[in-house]
Amino acid sequence: MGIAKEKLFGRPSKRWPKLQRLVEQGVLLTIDLAYAATQTDSEEEAVTHAALLSLARQGHLRLSKELFTDPILTKFARDGAALPKSEYIEDQIVAQIKRLLLSSPAPKTAPLLSHLTTEQSDALQNVLSHPLSIITGGPGTGKTFTAAQIVKGLQATTILTAPTGKAASHLESQIDHPVRSGTLHSLLEVRGPLDYAKEVTPLDAELIIVDECSMIDPPLFARLLTAIGPDTRLVLMGDRNQLPAVEGGSIFADLIESNQIPTAELTKCMRSDRNEILNLAKAILDGTAEEIRTIDLGFADKDIESIYQRLWNHVKDRDFNRFRILSTLRKGPLGVDALNTYLFEKFSKITTQFPIMIRRNDSRTGLSNGDTGILKGQTATFSAGQQFSIHELPPFEYAYCISVHKSQGSEYEQVLFLVPDGSEAFGKEVLYTAVTRAKLKLEIDGNAEQIRAALSRSSGKISGICQKLTR
Repeated sequence: MGIAKEKLFGRPSKRWPKLQRLVEQGVLLTIDLAYAATQTDSEEEAVTHAALLSLARQGHLRLSKELFTDPILTKFARDGAALPKSEYIEDQIVAQIKRLLLSSPAPKTAPLLSHLTTEQSDALQNVLSHPLSIITGGPGTGKTFTAAQIVKGLQATTILTAPTGKAASHLESQIDHPVRSGTLHSLLEVRGPLDYAKEVTPLDAELIIVDECSMIDPPLFARLLTAIGPDTRLVLMGDRNQLPAVEGGSIFADLIESNQIPTAELTKCMRSDRNEILNLAKAILDGTAEEIRTIDLGFADKDIESIYQRLWNHVKDRDFNRFRILSTLRKGPLGVDALNTYLFEKFSKITTQFPIMIRRNDSRTGLSNGDTGILKGQTATFSAGQQFSIHELPPFEYAYCISVHKSQGSEYEQVLFLVPDGSEAFGKEVLYTAVTRAKLKLEIDGNAEQIRAALSRSSGKISGICQKLTR
């Protein structure tokens, strides 16, 4: 058998006993060794390649020894290494950021706006003075209001966009000025992975504001930056403390941390009725939160049937126009899929009205992945007032419970947040994101050990963007 076949069928594991032990312990997967075998014949060098593929699945763009506790990985993995694809995307992002910082859009006269806070005024001045700027802040700090004032003040041709249709629509609804809007995927002509290889069409506008930037994955971020021309002002807006993008990277947080882009951070909450919730969110980020559970659905007893019954009693009279259950997990008995199946079976016996979530962008209806609505009989109504027959809808799922990742960009008057077994891989960002989805009332229950574990770690992703921007 030739060496190519040996590598393909896993023979390297017999030559690499240290790495094979890590597979047996669940630290690495067999596919990590198979990839490493295509790169080297040395076990010591293979450690780096296997570790890179493992970390890429977790969303990291490059290797950092601080991520490992295993002595073999710590000793042999090459600190700072990256997969070629990750290196390429990082270089694209950094090159485009540096290009944009040196561009010179036409000067704009400062508008007279007397109703802005000092922080909001700083954001406006950054936009006037720089081709690229950032606005960051938690919920209720006035990011959308500030964006509206910038659009009003500049009186420029404007594009408003975000990673999700709901976020883009919300931003547009708050701005009383003619604008073009849409999701990033639609504006950048990305319908599938192969579209990233196509030449990007420049976005034609004097001002482009991008909301919910923490949700943008690295390839989409690179394509966005490439689409910005030299005569355009670009404003990146979002909450740096939210969960990183599902596909990987923490690009928005990295750009802020680099201190290379003018940044206005909004810290003053404009809504006093959210103080209790936002104080908890701050304590989670500061590491001072301890017991955050507020109700008891029986998680400690680990009796799923009992938890289901208590959950049903707790939510059966709720209005799902205003209320939502959030879970950290998609799979498992207390994940999104299982809970939606259970709750649909229960609710379908007493009502013909069900919350739904769209699963795929649909140009025909204008609905986007993540849009939520209420299906009543044969008609679905969405937050922007659109109504469609059930037969017109793109694929959808029931949405009594949604994942914390999917909840980003949305807010609900009341939130029940569940942290079940299996949540140990998440950090404090998942708790912060879930907590800040609630506007008026928040309830939390889950595995106390999993909550403590999440409070003690961060789910931020490692990249080399900060270092490359400061070279």
